[in-house]
Amino acid sequence: MPLWTIKHTPSLFTPSEKLAISKAATAIYTFLPTFYVQVIFEELPPQSIYLGGEEHKAYASIQINHIARSITEAETKKSFLDSVDGVFNGLLVGKGANWEYFVSESPRDMWKINGIYPPDAGSEEERVWKEVGRQVRVDGSEYKVQV
Repeated sequence: MPLWTIKHTPSLFTPSEKLAISKAATAIYTFLPTFYVQVIFEELPPQSIYLGGEEHKAYASIQINHIARSITEAETKKSFLDSVDGVFNGLLVGKGANWEYFVSESPRDMWKINGIYPPDAGSEEERVWKEVGRQVRVDGSEYKVQV
């Protein structure tokens, strides 16, 4: 549901930093089932990132896509962006890197997980998904995922 795609220059992040970033990103969304949060790192080959027509050696472009939920209030937007800053600022400043991120929001009716529409926000079924950590029916039975 939140999808963070981080495209970056070679070796900008270590494996332990990637894990820490993914855990910090997941921690922002305490109201969601944790398996909704996806963080994908895409290391681009050398000579693949240019800023202002010049090759850049230490850069990350971070795309955050919120699917099915929108942040509407100014105070909540600021708090969210402050949380994202908290994930990256200390790490990337210390590396002399540049980075940019943006947040986009997509409609709920264009989202499925394993071919199933996720439950409504705040519903009993979503609460169960969060508690169990995977797709299950409110009665605890498994969904049959068709491939």
